[in-house]
Amino acid sequence: MTERMRRSSLLLAVVLMMGLAGCQTQQTGEAERIGHMVQAVDAAIDHPADPESLDTIVRYGTDSRYYIMIRGWLSQELDGVESQYEASRNPTLRQRLQVRADFLRQAIRRIDLE
Repeated sequence: MTERMRRSSLLLAVVLMMGLAGCQTQQTGEAERIGHMVQAVDAAIDHPADPESLDTIVRYGTDSRYYIMIRGWLSQELDGVESQYEASRNPTLRQRLQVRADFLRQAIRRIDLE
């Protein structure tokens, strides 16, 4: 193998490795972005009284890439809250659960209508 062919092979290997590293960085960036989205939606669900919570859920829930995931998540949360509401006899807890259930229903309606 000539010196020129060795250099070309080495250069090709470096370029391929850089390309693969770029792909991995893109995947890592996408994973981080999705992680931030999940954390934001989780925080919004936990704070139904915060006026920005509904906006956060609508912003991510109306993105067609994530609609099904977020819609399913909200539905499961609502099922759990309704079950807790039915099982509870504590009026204070029932009131908090009712607020949360109303918020989840509103969030589901908003992402369904957008």
